[in-house]
Amino acid sequence: MLAELRIRNFAVIEEAALLFAGGLNVLSGETGAGKTIIMTALGLLLGGRASPELIRMGAREAVVEGVFELEGEAPIAGAAQWLAPDNPRELIIRRAIAEGRSRSFINGQLATLPSLAQLGAALVQIYGQHEQQSLLQRENHLLILDRHGGLEPELAAYRDLYQRAIESRRRLDELERRERERGDLLELARFRVAELEGARLLAGEDTELSAERTLLTNAGRLAEAASAAEQVLYGGEGAAVDLVSQARTRLAEAAAIDPALNGPLEMITTARTHLEEAARTLSAYAARIDADPLRLEQIESRLQELSRLKRKYGGTIESALETLVRSRAEIAELQAAAETRATAEAGMHRITEQLFEAARRISSRRERDALELKRSMEAELKTLGMRNAEFDARIARLASTDGEFVQDGLAAGPSGIDTVEFHLAPNLGQAPIPIQRIASGGELSRVMLGLKRLEAQRRGVATLIFDEVDAGIGGAAAEIVGRKLKQLARFHQILCVTHLAQIAVFADRHFVVEKEERRGSTRSCVNELAPPDLPGEIARMLGGDQASDKLLRAARELVNRARQ
Repeated sequence: MLAELRIRNFAVIEEAALLFAGGLNVLSGETGAGKTIIMTALGLLLGGRASPELIRMGAREAVVEGVFELEGEAPIAGAAQWLAPDNPRELIIRRAIAEGRSRSFINGQLATLPSLAQLGAALVQIYGQHEQQSLLQRENHLLILDRHGGLEPELAAYRDLYQRAIESRRRLDELERRERERGDLLELARFRVAELEGARLLAGEDTELSAERTLLTNAGRLAEAASAAEQVLYGGEGAAVDLVSQARTRLAEAAAIDPALNGPLEMITTARTHLEEAARTLSAYAARIDADPLRLEQIESRLQELSRLKRKYGGTIESALETLVRSRAEIAELQAAAETRATAEAGMHRITEQLFEAARRISSRRERDALELKRSMEAELKTLGMRNAEFDARIARLASTDGEFVQDGLAAGPSGIDTVEFHLAPNLGQAPIPIQRIASGGELSRVMLGLKRLEAQRRGVATLIFDEVDAGIGGAAAEIVGRKLKQLARFHQILCVTHLAQIAVFADRHFVVEKEERRGSTRSCVNELAPPDLPGEIARMLGGDQASDKLLRAARELVNRARQ
């Protein structure tokens, strides 16, 4: 159960500490006093999203901390990894909100929001003030029945089959579409393969041909340049080789006298060797290079063909070669389309059979669960003052227009082959009608209260929070709801935010939220009522701030009646 809630610098709350007990804990106060802020703070401990806007003006950080005491022997989902060996029955959850960041801690260890949410779902169940409106939406009835019956594992397996069936049908539809287009696609693929294979493409071929074309286009200039250079080096009068040879001869004579000239002599000798080799290479190059018009024409033609294919198939020879590989694979797939489609149809039939088999099993469970829910709800409604109420969870088959798959007259959707609609006859002699046609907010509130009680009992949740469940009720109905909450408090810790005195008088602990203005700022305070102060708050809830003697007498009468 929630033993303690501490709030600091959170919205309009500067500092608050609430020490809860087992039983029924009530929070009351004027509208706008800050009750919603307390519920928001508690929601943060259960994995709610934080915002810097929640930090009290002028503060650097807002902190919410809750102490939960674990009861019973059943393990709490997600709690084991956080429990301390020396205190395995306590969980301290802390949220700190600063500008731009929020941190969460469980027993001093940094935690993620999913971890908080998992723990929160096991520790606390919240019934919000507008939740009864969900009963007016028929699609929620199936969710409620399935939760009551504990069908979540079976539904998870079914939905996995459902998704596989969707994917299988999508694949089959694609194969059928391709088969319809098979002739055109096959002809186009064969044309691509014939064209690309006929072209005998080679990776990098266009680069090599472009280089060769450049050489052939400039063959005359290249040959002339090579011949002229060879003449300067070796063939003509005053050639460089001859001049270097003369220099070598003269320097050799001098080196015989002074060995210091041997170094330059060796360099000149090497230079003459290189010059002679360069001259021979240039001569061979000039003799070999030829402006071959026929070869140049062949190259130009091939480059034009390559350019056309590149434009057509992705911009490069490599992309054209990739198109060839893909087209060959496409031909093989199209040629095997009939066999592939038969395999897909067999797979689709198999998964559909499994889907409807699972849907029928779930539907059988729902029939049994609906009868059990009927008995349990009628018992709950009796304790809520609806002694002759008749409740039904009526199961019908999903319309074929609402299902993705149809077999033997049954349609299957994401949640199976069923629809569920709750019916209620509030009074003796009435025929049950769809619950969304029930005009009384009080009756709707009591139905939801009964459903929540059954869900909490099934899940074993220790703490139930009812945030303004008094919407649409009053008078005798409110007193009945109050007594029901008191009964629930024998098995669960109850936190109830209420505006109704008829509910508040049943509290084991009563907290009042008040707003005050001081030193130019507004803040909310939370105080636990001492028994002598209880009639005054009940009188305020009955008639406003100015509690008359008459209201105080009425308040004391309500308090005394609740204690009987």
